[in-house]
Amino acid sequence: MAGGRAGRRAVAVRPAGTGDRRPARQPRGAAQVAAVSDRVRLAVAGLGAVAQSVHLPLIARRWDLFELVAVCDLAPSLRTDIGEQYGVPEDRRYADAGRMIEESGADGVVLLTSGSHGDVALRALRAGVAVFCEKPLTYTVAEADALAAAERELGRPGLLLAYMKEHDEAVWQLSERLAGVDDVRAVEVEVLHPTGESQLAYANLRPAPLDVDPDAVSRLAAQSTRLLDAAIGAETSDRLRHLYANVVLGSMVHDTSLLRAVFGGLVTVDGARQWPDGAQPGRAPGSVEVTGELPGAVRARMSWHYLPDYPAYTETLTVHHGRGSLRVTFGTPYVLNNPTRLEVVEAPPAGMAAGGELRSVFTSTGESFENELADFHRMVTAGERPRAGVAEGREDILTSQRIVRLLAGDEPLGGEAATA
Repeated sequence: MAGGRAGRRAVAVRPAGTGDRRPARQPRGAAQVAAVSDRVRLAVAGLGAVAQSVHLPLIARRWDLFELVAVCDLAPSLRTDIGEQYGVPEDRRYADAGRMIEESGADGVVLLTSGSHGDVALRALRAGVAVFCEKPLTYTVAEADALAAAERELGRPGLLLAYMKEHDEAVWQLSERLAGVDDVRAVEVEVLHPTGESQLAYANLRPAPLDVDPDAVSRLAAQSTRLLDAAIGAETSDRLRHLYANVVLGSMVHDTSLLRAVFGGLVTVDGARQWPDGAQPGRAPGSVEVTGELPGAVRARMSWHYLPDYPAYTETLTVHHGRGSLRVTFGTPYVLNNPTRLEVVEAPPAGMAAGGELRSVFTSTGESFENELADFHRMVTAGERPRAGVAEGREDILTSQRIVRLLAGDEPLGGEAATA
């Protein structure tokens, strides 16, 4: 399929250096500014809330790294409005992502559509187009394995898993601080999640389009149904399918990936519960709690609470060890350059008065969404391995299936999750 894209512009490739992964701390300033000849031609699939509030403004802001050459959405009105806003020619506004990948001449595609991204990502990799993939990567392990095979055929990293908290500078600082700690006792993640509308009230989003092709929506819904059948079984309840697709893979996967990035991921999941019994399509999903163990027999707990009237999205990651604690507090993810805080509590050094404590705060206004875009640029132009790719996404899917297996309780469960 790659041979059919003869008109595709080559991207200048720079030496990858001595390692395949960026250091935890990435310096800012002139050294990060790429020459215009290194700009990556991007196509964006999915022009909804996250595209309008985050990714498209950042792609425009990073003119030094990217050129937006094509957009795709099921709604003709969004294709027209966004295309005009960002100067995308009319013949590069697509209804079908596969056609966009084949015809637009893009070097990379940004997948911001809902549901599993396995099919479109696979088409991109087979066409030699790099993939920047928002959550979830896929619904099934089988889809992830197909992506891994396609990436091996490329012979270079081809997909970045865009879980932005792995690219947060406060998280990098946390990892550096933990490098000298060998007695971590417990790790807790807590998410207080108001409605998406309240989180995006500031963004002045375009009205929800009314001109989406219903046949296209039906085809996508049928595809999602088949994939959910393969992931958790055809006989599962609407409650469990909603929890898996929209809560565990649709939101909590950010916390799963955060634990993987900092600690190596959950090696066991030994508890999961959801309450109250309200996780039905069209209803509030309530609360979900997951417990398990990280490498080194470290206990971990993830608590996710959907609170429609809560005043502001808040997420905390807290680490307790034998000599102190560390806590990262994230704000609303859609507000660009919203500060993330790392608070450290530790014992005073030897020689200081006994019984006291030292408290310090690191505040980052660096934008994690922008950092992951820069990571993607390095992957495309220099062949550097991203912080997370297909292999890490596969781990997160397995963990999500283990969570939903416990959430099922006495309900019938099939598919991959039955043996995950």
